[in-house]
Amino acid sequence: MRGNPGGIVDSLENFLGGFFDHDVKIDDRKGRKELKPEIAKTRGRKAFSGKLIVLVDSKSMSAAEIFARVIQLEKRGAVLGDRTAGAVMESKRFVHAVELDRTNVTQYGAMVTVADLIMADGKTLENVGVTPDERILPTPADMAAGRDPVLARAAALAGVKMTPEEAGKIFPFEWPKERMPEMD
Repeated sequence: MRGNPGGIVDSLENFLGGFFDHDVKIDDRKGRKELKPEIAKTRGRKAFSGKLIVLVDSKSMSAAEIFARVIQLEKRGAVLGDRTAGAVMESKRFVHAVELDRTNVTQYGAMVTVADLIMADGKTLENVGVTPDERILPTPADMAAGRDPVLARAAALAGVKMTPEEAGKIFPFEWPKERMPEMD
């Protein structure tokens, strides 16, 4: 879930259901009107029952951090890495159009928060995020050298011996390419 900006609620429900042998309450939605709780329906015997280790970082947002927190609350696995973004409010897209004249139409839209999501422990993740079970941060030297101590620790928990250097080769860090202004 590292770097995952989240996604659609239906996708989260379906994904979570694949890790439990029973239905799991994801959260209660708190809005202006009565809202139903979100439930992940199990896949029954098809659900993954192995050891689960979730990796998160400060760019894990929305559905990604909700997934990690449900895994923690249900004691289904371990969460490793950095505290998540704390960006989980439910929003709704409102799209509008204005006809300026017969040939020009301008469209615009806004995302409006419609509900806070309250987890099974009675707390919100908004502006708080998920605190991992083990907080592991790569140092700048780790990143420069291509080491991934978080993935190496996850491998160790799964019974696989792997150095941070070996782990860094699996999902190598890609430095952002800066754009240089064009010179005439």
